[in-house]
Amino acid sequence: MNRSRIAGAALLGEHSPNPPIPEPPQQVETGSRFVLRTPLSFPAGSSDLLFQNEQLVAAAKLSRDMPYCKLTPESGARGAVPPGTFTVGSVNYDEREIGTTSGMTRVTRIALTADASRQAYTLSCGWPAGAPARGFATTEQIFDAIGGQFSMNLLR
Repeated sequence: MNRSRIAGAALLGEHSPNPPIPEPPQQVETGSRFVLRTPLSFPAGSSDLLFQNEQLVAAAKLSRDMPYCKLTPESGARGAVPPGTFTVGSVNYDEREIGTTSGMTRVTRIALTADASRQAYTLSCGWPAGAPARGFATTEQIFDAIGGQFSMNLLR
């Protein structure tokens, strides 16, 4: 296609048959740090903690209109999580959480390691099952979910 055809297509509002898929947010990078300001405890029988609107919430209390985050220990070790710094080891993005029953969609999965204890956790952030279709949670939306307990020190 020549330049005049491209310019004409843009002026006429012609669209590609396959519009580009929006990219996931890239602000949370390996090496970023999350600081837990208050101790956390996993309730008996629970393998994860849920955060939404800057507070811990029960699964039954999740709002479909806001993203949420789920903190899960990698080793299965539950109990108290003391305040401290957690370093981001990796970040990946997934359209739908695979292998779980949460139904979270547009998942940003952040691998965190506690600097003091070396305990590994996964912080998964996304939209509740049944929520209207939306993009991946932005850094601001992730903070809105976890900000009551964590601060975020991002590299950019």
